[in-house]
Amino acid sequence: MQSDVRLATVTLYCCCAIGLITPFAIFRLLAGDILVGLADLAIVGVFIGTTLLTWMPGRTYLGADLTAISASIAVLAVVYLLDISYLWVFSTLVGNFLMARLPIAVAASLALVVGVALNGSAFDSRTEQATFVSVATMVSLFSLIFASRVASQHHDLSHLASRDGLTGAFNRRTLDQDLHAFLGRVGKTTGGHSLALMDLDNFKELNDRHGHAAGDRVLTELARLIVANTREKDRFYRYGGEEFVLLLPDTSVKGAELALNKLREVLSTELHSPGGPVTVSFGLAELLARESASDWLARADQALLEAKRRGKDRIVIAE
Repeated sequence: MQSDVRLATVTLYCCCAIGLITPFAIFRLLAGDILVGLADLAIVGVFIGTTLLTWMPGRTYLGADLTAISASIAVLAVVYLLDISYLWVFSTLVGNFLMARLPIAVAASLALVVGVALNGSAFDSRTEQATFVSVATMVSLFSLIFASRVASQHHDLSHLASRDGLTGAFNRRTLDQDLHAFLGRVGKTTGGHSLALMDLDNFKELNDRHGHAAGDRVLTELARLIVANTREKDRFYRYGGEEFVLLLPDTSVKGAELALNKLREVLSTELHSPGGPVTVSFGLAELLARESASDWLARADQALLEAKRRGKDRIVIAE
């Protein structure tokens, strides 16, 4: 939950709702108010279900949206059918904007406010009804602003945490996470997915002769050229120093070799340092059955070392 604000929010919201509503349900059942008690238990069951859904891989957004929709329906139900106070509306409005995606949050909150406002029996007077609409609108607006700001800041922080500060490529931490998730998705299949480890040739000499600022410019330009000349679904990472990793999903080793040859030609033509053109060596490895991320990278690294031994500026395919 530390890395997923939405998951943490839904979990906390549902746990609070379950913890608050369950005692009411038990009390009402013991007091003989069976209908209201069963309704409370049904709401608790729904929140348990949406929480479990939110924790399923790839279902966090769906679970969050359903939690907001379920909470809004639950409040409407207790106001209309059980004649319970509309005060639950305000916490639900805040929760909607913190949990659900913006269109869902707006739609659910609007339906909730309008639905409760139309129930004239819930208010003692027209003034109270108008006051409810005004306060609910303000709560929704402030919740929207706050949630939007939190989402924006979280996006910025996530971007900073996942990217290399110099080149803008994904960093080593993100590579480890992505490979773990990727291998989890493809399972035990073999072939069809490739990974290239690349290294700038003679980069130490470039730094020693022209300075680190020149080296940084070359690294930045390399990253720009790689991203501009690869597919959107390919992922580019800075592995460390002048080494980078290019993940090529759904690409056989032959297809990856063709793509890397075209990329190598672009780099040899457009990548320059103060001392002239800069070349790149590649170690290419296709995913083997049951292979771990570390083994996959290790084979690409061995192929890269072989490319260096053979004279650099070339692609070597791992055995």
